[in-house]
Amino acid sequence: MKRLLCLLLLLLFQLSLQAGQDRYEIETAYFHDGQHKHTLASAQAQAFKPYRGQLRLGFTEGETWIRIRLKDPQAGASTERPSSLTFRVEPYSLDRLAFYQEDAGKWTQQLAGELQLQKKKICIELQHCFEFSTSNTGDQFAYLKVETTAVRIVRTELMTADDALQSSIAAIKSVNSALNLSIALLVLSVIFFFFERSRLLVAFCGFQTAVVLSICAFAGVFPHGWAFMSAVQPNTVAGFALVMRLAMTVLMAWIVVSAYKPSQTYVKWVVAVLLVCGFNLLLVLTGYETEAGLLNYCVGFISPFIQIWGARTVSEPMPGRWIFRTGWLIYLLIIVLGFPYNLGTPDWRDQFNFAQSSGDLRFNGIFIGMVVFWLVLSEKSSRNLRKMQELQALQIQAAESKVHEEGLKERRELIDMLTHELKTPLSTIKFAMASIKRTALVQGESAERVQNIDASVNRMDAMIEHVAMSNKIERTDAHGLEETVLALELMNVVMQEYREPERFELDIQEGVVFRAAPHFLALIIENLVSNAVKYAADDKIRISIHDGPENMTCFRISNRVAAENHPDEARLFERYYRHPSFQSSPGMGIGLSLVNSAAQKMGAQVRYQKIDQDVVFEVRFPR
Repeated sequence: MKRLLCLLLLLLFQLSLQAGQDRYEIETAYFHDGQHKHTLASAQAQAFKPYRGQLRLGFTEGETWIRIRLKDPQAGASTERPSSLTFRVEPYSLDRLAFYQEDAGKWTQQLAGELQLQKKKICIELQHCFEFSTSNTGDQFAYLKVETTAVRIVRTELMTADDALQSSIAAIKSVNSALNLSIALLVLSVIFFFFERSRLLVAFCGFQTAVVLSICAFAGVFPHGWAFMSAVQPNTVAGFALVMRLAMTVLMAWIVVSAYKPSQTYVKWVVAVLLVCGFNLLLVLTGYETEAGLLNYCVGFISPFIQIWGARTVSEPMPGRWIFRTGWLIYLLIIVLGFPYNLGTPDWRDQFNFAQSSGDLRFNGIFIGMVVFWLVLSEKSSRNLRKMQELQALQIQAAESKVHEEGLKERRELIDMLTHELKTPLSTIKFAMASIKRTALVQGESAERVQNIDASVNRMDAMIEHVAMSNKIERTDAHGLEETVLALELMNVVMQEYREPERFELDIQEGVVFRAAPHFLALIIENLVSNAVKYAADDKIRISIHDGPENMTCFRISNRVAAENHPDEARLFERYYRHPSFQSSPGMGIGLSLVNSAAQKMGAQVRYQKIDQDVVFEVRFPR
């Protein structure tokens, strides 16, 4: 009950205040002079257009004359007018103001504005006020001439001196609150940047700096707070700040979208917008603030469409894309609703348009700052999550590698055991076969069987040697075992194993040497030569050894192979791979695999080429 009573008393108090204010009924009308050719006398003769509330002429140049008519006091009014009222004009960013009022048949002039000093201070800082003389009889007229290069929005109000004082105090508190909040947000973003180095934070620091500059410029802080800024045109600073604010907003959006690989067309549009913003800055600095403001507004109108479209063209998943697009849709809504406001078209959208006022101090970056901090923290969280996932992947890979290494170790040990166990009975069989041959106990068909058994034993022994050699190569590190081997001497040793030297065409550069582990080198050469001897179609094998580029020794061997017998290049060095045409021939398909493994151990390069019907293997050994 007590609360309800308090609310009723407060309502009655507000109504009484409203009733008191209604006592000063004024009518306002305006006439715009785009050519600066009218004086007070000639302006009075012009046709003035009435308006209510705020006068919005948007991006216009020239002088605007406003006629103020204070109506005759209402009949029966119990309270007389004070001899003087205060006529307040806003915003503070208006350049030049001239207030005219007739006093004793003579027109007097009072000057104010951001670019010209007022002789008599009626209001405290951050507002323009004029003394309005009153009488208790008849209507009274006054004229206000407005000149400004900013967006032409004029708010006028007639009030008592006490009301003007309270209004000035409230305005100063509002400016101080907005300015302190903006500076605090700027300082917070700078501190945050030292902990989280993000391009988005850098762009936001630029944006917030522009916000602080715009508040200071619109509120007239520079000439009153900092003497060294008094020589700078306030509208120049305000225009500069507005252009920078838009440019930084576009830049922040590009930083967010670019992380997800948008189309190049989007990038070109962003670059074009930033170039236009740069041109706008040039217009502001050269004194064309009105043109720059109009162009900046057009860029702000186009930018949401570019950003929304850019978010649709990303090639990677973009988390929070709906938030990004919704934010730009809200921005677009404010711009669209603010368009008639800035162009001076009064309609029902005035309440929405108030948010678009160039002097509105609520644009202090809080909402954008919240989004930026959220994005930076989300990016950091995602980065930490990716690092954790990469660490887990490395741990899994290390565990798998360990298991694989243990499996390889077990396989090698098994191969060592099997080769050792198999070689013992094979040696016994070979010894027995040699004894049988020496004693000549077999003849005819039995002798042929003995030879077949002997050949099979030899093949099995060779296979076991190859498997053991492969196992040894996997275990051995060839680095540090390098020796200098003369190519000619090596080939002479290899050729001694073959009874038909006329099959080989040798081209060995004089004095050429290999720098390699001898055991691995011999393994590579012998396997390639034996492979060529086995599969050559015309009994001709060409071998060349020369110094190669990049301090290498090049070994090259080629032979002709039937067209249907060319190997499968994809499986050429695969262990145990054999061409289907040679499945019945002796061998295990392990020779080229040994060559490739040994070459990798030494850092050599094995290359295969097919030139017409010739098969060419080239090995480059580093020296």
